[in-house]
Amino acid sequence: MINKHFVMLAMLAGLAACGQKSETKPAPSASAGPVTPGTMVKGTGIVTAVDTAAGTVTLNHEAIPAAGWPAMTMAFKAPAAIVASAKPGDKVAFDLRIEAMGGEIVDMQAQ
Repeated sequence: MINKHFVMLAMLAGLAACGQKSETKPAPSASAGPVTPGTMVKGTGIVTAVDTAAGTVTLNHEAIPAAGWPAMTMAFKAPAAIVASAKPGDKVAFDLRIEAMGGEIVDMQAQ
């Protein structure tokens, strides 16, 4: 059996919401991601760490509008040649292939 108090509370909650505007969020712009895996984007940043064993380069990168990403520091997979040439403190421009949970650097040049 349904509790009378529960029904009363549900009705009051429904009445309280009547006439209130619901929040709407603007539709994302075409350049504001999320992007599909495999999409190529360009970015710039500073190398903060290199992990040759893991095959990653950590970048403190500027915002990447094409991916819908704000500026942040994160590690990216990269080919061995790119990992070997990267040095902490390097200012770089890079090409990144978006993946489900981040991306892979496919090209990187010192600036």
